[in-house]
Amino acid sequence: MSKTWNFDQPLEDVKPTSSHEERAKIAALFHKQEEKPIEEVDYVAAFVQQQKESKSKDVQTLASTVKQSQPKKVNITSDYKQHLADTIAQNNKDISACQKQIEELHQLIDEKKIQNKKLQAISVAIDDL
Repeated sequence: MSKTWNFDQPLEDVKPTSSHEERAKIAALFHKQEEKPIEEVDYVAAFVQQQKESKSKDVQTLASTVKQSQPKKVNITSDYKQHLADTIAQNNKDISACQKQIEELHQLIDEKKIQNKKLQAISVAIDDL
């Protein structure tokens, strides 16, 4: 009872069709006729062309990057002085902002003290009644 179930014959007689023929078959299925024949596209050639263009762009980009990365003549001392001046200016702005916040907090504290004195006076007045 050992029977093999291998099917060794070809399923169909398949002959290769072009993409134009395939499009015509699909158009016939949908009852449409092609107005103009569609040209064949050689995808391999298009891919190779795209790779060549990409490589040339990479070379151009690399060349421009090399030109841009040439160091400018810089004076380290003047750059550092400028950095220090910028840092001092920023610190002065921060100090001014903090002083303003401190003044606002002192004002709030004074208002709360006045409010507490009023509430204590009301409490004493209630006790006297």
